Amino acid sequence: MEDRRVRRTRKSIYTALASLLTEKEVHQIKVKELCERADINKSTFYLHFLDIYDCKEKWQEEIFEEMIASAGDMNIAKIIADPADSVKSVVAFFNKDIVFYKKLLASPFAAEFCMNLKVKLGEAILRDNREGFDQVSASMITFIICGVIDACVLDLTYYKSEDITASLDMIQQGIANLVNWWNANRA
Repeated sequence: MEDRRVRRTRKSIYTALASLLTEKEVHQIKVKELCERADINKSTFYLHFLDIYDCKEKWQEEIFEEMIASAGDMNIAKIIADPADSVKSVVAFFNKDIVFYKKLLASPFAAEFCMNLKVKLGEAILRDNREGFDQVSASMITFIICGVIDACVLDLTYYKSEDITASLDMIQQGIANLVNWWNANRA
């Protein structure tokens, strides 16, 4: 368990990094610049991270873990039965800090962030559905679920969880059809 000072320092560094990523690409960010914005010494930064890229990777990992944890179980049967829970959780996660995510998703970093999110989501689906699904099936299901995420990030001020979940019947049917197709062709 990390102590509070370590968590507070990392949060300060991540906040500074996120702010800088809304302004410029990661390769343009200097450790000195990030440290000034985070109000820490360079030696403190290097106690936690190897470089800017390591910091970015760990920051994204924490965001994705938190988002996936908030979505709950990624079991396909559960998602088919009630996709609204997972989708509402993802939308609520973005809406929790909507000003930041709007800036981030309008930045040069947006495409990379969204792609990495989809990869992590696919990994979570595979992890929670070890039996019965292969990489191709998990990828197709991830594609359907990521369509919802893409809709969320297109305009976070417009889409609310109620708007997204109102159209979940189509998503639910699409996932169910995919699972039925996969089960029929698996034999």
